[in-house]
Amino acid sequence: MLEIKIGHKKIGTGHPVYIIAEIGLNHQGDIKLARKLIDAAVKAGADAVKFQKRSLSKVYSSEALEHPENQEHSTNYILGHIKKSELSEAQMKELFEYSKSKNMDFLCTPWDEESLAFLHNLDIPAFKIASADMFNFKLLSKVAALKKPMIISTGMSFVSEIEELVNLLRKLNAEYVLLHCNSTYPAPYHDINLNFIRLLQNKFAGIVGYSGHEPGIAVSISAVTLGAKIVEKHITLDRNLPGPDHKASLLPDEFIELVKQIRIVEASLGEETRFPSRGEYLNRETLSKSIVAARDLKKGAVLTYEDLDVKSPGKGTNPMKLDLFVGKKIVTRDVKKDDYLLESDINLRPAKLYKNIKTKHQWGIVARMSDIDSLIDCKPNFIEIHLTSADVNKDKKYTKKYDIEVTFHAPEYNGDFLLDLSSRDPKVRKESIAFFDKVLEHSRKLKKLFRNRDKKAKFIIHPGGMDMSTPLLKHIDELNRNLADSLGKLKGDGFELLVENMPGLPWYFGGQWYHSNFMDAKEIALFSKKYGYGIVFDTSHAALYCNYYGKDLLEYTKIILPVTKYIHISDAARYNGEGLQIGDGTIDWKPILDELVVTDLWFIPEIWQGHKFGGEGFLKAINNLKELHKDF
Repeated sequence: MLEIKIGHKKIGTGHPVYIIAEIGLNHQGDIKLARKLIDAAVKAGADAVKFQKRSLSKVYSSEALEHPENQEHSTNYILGHIKKSELSEAQMKELFEYSKSKNMDFLCTPWDEESLAFLHNLDIPAFKIASADMFNFKLLSKVAALKKPMIISTGMSFVSEIEELVNLLRKLNAEYVLLHCNSTYPAPYHDINLNFIRLLQNKFAGIVGYSGHEPGIAVSISAVTLGAKIVEKHITLDRNLPGPDHKASLLPDEFIELVKQIRIVEASLGEETRFPSRGEYLNRETLSKSIVAARDLKKGAVLTYEDLDVKSPGKGTNPMKLDLFVGKKIVTRDVKKDDYLLESDINLRPAKLYKNIKTKHQWGIVARMSDIDSLIDCKPNFIEIHLTSADVNKDKKYTKKYDIEVTFHAPEYNGDFLLDLSSRDPKVRKESIAFFDKVLEHSRKLKKLFRNRDKKAKFIIHPGGMDMSTPLLKHIDELNRNLADSLGKLKGDGFELLVENMPGLPWYFGGQWYHSNFMDAKEIALFSKKYGYGIVFDTSHAALYCNYYGKDLLEYTKIILPVTKYIHISDAARYNGEGLQIGDGTIDWKPILDELVVTDLWFIPEIWQGHKFGGEGFLKAINNLKELHKDF
């Protein structure tokens, strides 16, 4: 497919780039602001404006809607903004007619089938599919049946998943364009990987484009030089407005420049491959969907399409596997409406892929109090409870006791406030200390439920020292003095406070950040010896730091181990491929494990999404480590 038509415009080789002004939720739910944004897009010379349409009860599970405080920070934040920014069907129709009167194509993303039906009745010229729904084959099949072009973003995905997507679209004889995309807001330049556009062209022999969430216009213009025939960028009237997209959006004058200018930006070119970055993994869980029960189902039921639904968040089975469930019998349990259906429920996947793992080291798993019972069957030596600000502020009472030792990992946020014990701003440090004391008090109550209730428990803290504009490397000494002062003020009775090493380019909610202190091994070792605090050695963070600053990870390991009290172990790739499964990244494990196995330190396999399917990712990591080194 080398050419498609949207409205009156042809897209493909030999035709002008089709430029979409993504309004999304930037109208804040205000139809007057929405019209102003349409006017700005018209003035800039864009070809289309794009909105989003949801029926919340069809997109999110009832649990997520009724108790958003129980969800992850990113889900809670995004869902709150979506609720505030919803437009009625009457308002959406009014904006469609307004765009039409301006000779502007009106596009919209349907997030569910009810919204799709409404947009079809509006007779919009094409449908934009969000990255989160490129996995949703049920919805895509419904869209294809309407015989209109689809523009599909491919953020948060692996190459193999795009292959499956294209296979489906070809079977459905659909008209489509694939957009390369990094689904973080704003996207860091080093994660954009524009060369992947070439692979999309060469591998799938179709029209490709680019959906940009990075600051500025240079990268999006560079995408055109690599073959993008559609460019989508967010537009806003004020980057300081509340909501997740404004900081990744262009102002009207900048959008005018985007339409006018084409430049090559070599700094943004990467390899012809991709894997989801840490920020994308967070958004993948928040925005994508899982296979759930459409109604209460009994054990022994043979599943039909009518028994299955697809809803957010994306914590369960990927909806790409929907067809695998049809005709299969539930063999494990009764399943309530909206509950996740797992592969183990139909015997596609053993509940425990690795059983009774024997190691020479103490190892644990990451859990939250809400899922500890589903993970303890992994038979770890201890549990590391990861706390969120919602856990702490709600301060839910737990009574069940566990015959296992516990450690705690402090949150990085209190609501939208990023905690920073190293900050150069005394007010930020004061607020951070106050919240950490609240976390410690909450943890003190939880500790009574575990075997080490009468002993000190390890309590892991991130040091802070981050900045969104530049690394504060010349202020490292000041930042570390601030950190030591903050730690000394914490009410840490009953805990051993441990500080974790950090990567160079961390992902915090909101996009591109830089760390400043607590990255270099010599600096960390000196801090530990001077102030007496033990260190959590995170192998993934260390590798990301070494990759970015050109350091040797083995030498780093040798320097930090003498002050290390605890290890987070996972693989890494490039600058923020964090928390990867052992063997999926680029760490050369043999020499590193030679150093680690001679210690008596506790290990946590901190694998991203490792808790899914009964902790399968954690167990697989331990098994992989055993295979890599006989003394693990």
